[in-house]
Amino acid sequence: MARLGRGTRLTVSAALGAALTLLAACASPAGQARPVPLTSIGPGEGSLRLLGTPGYVEDGSPDPRVDWVTSFEHRTGCQVSYSQVANANSIPATLRMTGANYDGVVAPPAIVGQLISEGLIAPLNTAIVHGYAAISSAFRTQAVAMSKGKTYGVPYVWNAYLLGYATSAVQPPPRSWGALFEPVSAARYAGKIMLPDSPFTIALAALYLESARPSLGVTDPYELTANQFAAATGLLTSVRRSITQYYSQDSQVIDGLATGSAVLGAVDPHQVDVLARAGLQVAGADPAEGTTGSVSFWLMRVHAPDPNCMYKWLAWSLTRRVQRQVAQWSGTAPVNPAACDELGPGVCGLYHVGDQAYLSKVAFAHVPGTDCGNGKHGCIPWAAWLSAWKSIVGPPPG
Repeated sequence: MARLGRGTRLTVSAALGAALTLLAACASPAGQARPVPLTSIGPGEGSLRLLGTPGYVEDGSPDPRVDWVTSFEHRTGCQVSYSQVANANSIPATLRMTGANYDGVVAPPAIVGQLISEGLIAPLNTAIVHGYAAISSAFRTQAVAMSKGKTYGVPYVWNAYLLGYATSAVQPPPRSWGALFEPVSAARYAGKIMLPDSPFTIALAALYLESARPSLGVTDPYELTANQFAAATGLLTSVRRSITQYYSQDSQVIDGLATGSAVLGAVDPHQVDVLARAGLQVAGADPAEGTTGSVSFWLMRVHAPDPNCMYKWLAWSLTRRVQRQVAQWSGTAPVNPAACDELGPGVCGLYHVGDQAYLSKVAFAHVPGTDCGNGKHGCIPWAAWLSAWKSIVGPPPG
């Protein structure tokens, strides 16, 4: 299964119309003028070269029932080639390779920010992407705010954390992230708690601190001052002895909660769904503070050789049929709520798909930077998050 990056609540940007403004040409890595977005979609060029990690584009090879490529090729005449890299961190280097004539890439937030900053991605005209208006407004807003008014990505699928717990072992049911992050609470389940192995887990701790310690003044868990960052990392360090595993794969969570080696953790809704359908005593709770989440986006490479086919693919990726299949296959949630007509209440219910009140409390991930997002500077950059996380997950002291 494909794993997604994690974690931001993004303020509503001025207007989606700004995303459609044609950009003045600017320098690209190759020294060429960056093209303005298309104003209409023409005939397909006959081919489409895509890049990403496993699970996001399937043509029936692993399972004939899992195929959202063949129909696209028949409808458009665009023959799809999907190159896979082992993990998302390999995407930027692959795109920079000489002769890498990719048209599009699917990537999580941390990689999206890097690709945009390096000038590897072209801006999009979402007005000509059929179905774009059907996706939840929270994701359209994020696509704009992520790059300060321009739209470079079309949301594809998403994820968000909840508190997963063994109902027989954890009583009363947890209702706050404090069950994981406050040392006294975490000590009750010491050695049986799981957290995601991601620097974005720092944002989850910061989200908890936003309400638990309002004097810190946290307003965006991804834009942290030195004092706020120290508080979040300090909280994670204080519960280090209680953590049995920092996980990176579905199987680790499912095995842990199924065998009882773990009884509590920040987990994905679909992991809870798998265990519950298997008849195990596992449930999920939505913390009172809200949660963090992540959206994977489709991006078009700057100077893509097949832009018309790419725009056709962007529209195809948002259709109910594709959204249903990719959500089922990758263990994620669809950005188009219409897909839930066939997905059923299990995953869509746990994810609260289409529930705007819930989505307003999800802090969707973006890359932290020194710009605090409010005109001020001095926030902790992504490189420091990476370094701090490496220190946190190391062996507990003593």
